[in-house]
Amino acid sequence: MKIDRNKPTAVVLGLGQNGLATIRALGRQGIPVIGIDRDYRHYTARTRYCKKIISPHYDEGEHLIDILVELGKQLPQKGLLFPSGDFPLHLMSEKRESLQDYFHFTFPGRDVVRLTLDKKRFYKFAQERNILIPQTFFPAGTEDCRHAAGEIRYPCIIKPFQPNLGWRRLFPGQKLFVAENPESLVRLYEKLVVVHDDLIIQELIPGDDSQLSFSLTYFDKSSRPLGMFTGHKVRQYPPAFGTSSLAESRWDPFIAEKTIKILQEMQYTGYGSVEFKWDPRSKEFKALEVTARTWFPHGISTACNLNLVFAAYCDQVGLPVPKMNGFPDGVKWVHEERDLRSCLIRLRNRELTPVEWLGSYRGRRTYAIAAWDDPAPALYLVGNLLSAPFRRISRLLPW
Repeated sequence: MKIDRNKPTAVVLGLGQNGLATIRALGRQGIPVIGIDRDYRHYTARTRYCKKIISPHYDEGEHLIDILVELGKQLPQKGLLFPSGDFPLHLMSEKRESLQDYFHFTFPGRDVVRLTLDKKRFYKFAQERNILIPQTFFPAGTEDCRHAAGEIRYPCIIKPFQPNLGWRRLFPGQKLFVAENPESLVRLYEKLVVVHDDLIIQELIPGDDSQLSFSLTYFDKSSRPLGMFTGHKVRQYPPAFGTSSLAESRWDPFIAEKTIKILQEMQYTGYGSVEFKWDPRSKEFKALEVTARTWFPHGISTACNLNLVFAAYCDQVGLPVPKMNGFPDGVKWVHEERDLRSCLIRLRNRELTPVEWLGSYRGRRTYAIAAWDDPAPALYLVGNLLSAPFRRISRLLPW
């Protein structure tokens, strides 16, 4: 594998949309990038901006660490690790002693990573430090659940702090369940606790996807932000409980201030994001989660000339960090496939009209997949969409 020996190599774990945005943000700056995933058949893996290592056993922790160690030995100088999902983030954080001789880490220390991945631990941390979060309970049994059922505001959600294998098998794609009253909450708890014995009960803040705001940032080794981006979601897929499909840049000094406060309370370093939701009842933003890796629509900040991924690279290898002094409001980030799916659901449910749909794209836009200088991902996406009906028919035929 030929590597540019003059610059440290960035290694991106995961070639999904997150990974694609990271790869482009670095590759367009002339940084050598290697992407690692289980295969490259998915359209987002077709980018020209990285070399690829295919690991069929990507989900097996020790195998992936072995690949990284072997790769690190081959690199001409110490590389950088950019995880684009929770699995590689957790794995590399826990196995950092095996990797630290070969790679710089763009994510926080082990305890902070554990705090961000363990939602139960994060919510308790927030409660102890008076960080505003949705009303949350941690039932230790049915009696605790009944107590919470009498205290919490409805509707509320019940979910595992981190889904286990049994949960993922029984409820594929289902992150949580909604309860409308105390009786349904207790019934749900008794049904779900046999699958996952560590559940969280949390109020469901009213309001649509557009009430969700977020920050993207990079904190140096002294826990100081070297750049700060804020924006808000317009739509998610799936609606209400999914990830961004349409987001928009919007500077919000309150979100920026709260992000700095929360992350500095955590003694945070590295790339990260914080998500908030506006509560119309109390007229305040409540923190939902902190993510210690690149976050789903993070390509929007790069499109707004706030390349936080490149800032992380420069800071880690000792290069001058580019100045990042503000960004334009109103730039829209569109995930072409996911937003199409989101809008079709909303059109079917009469929550959106065709005129509103088309109008939502008005103004300056950037796309998650399509790019003139990197056309293959979009071409493969179009091919996948056009061939989908034929693939469905083929599966029904008695070959």
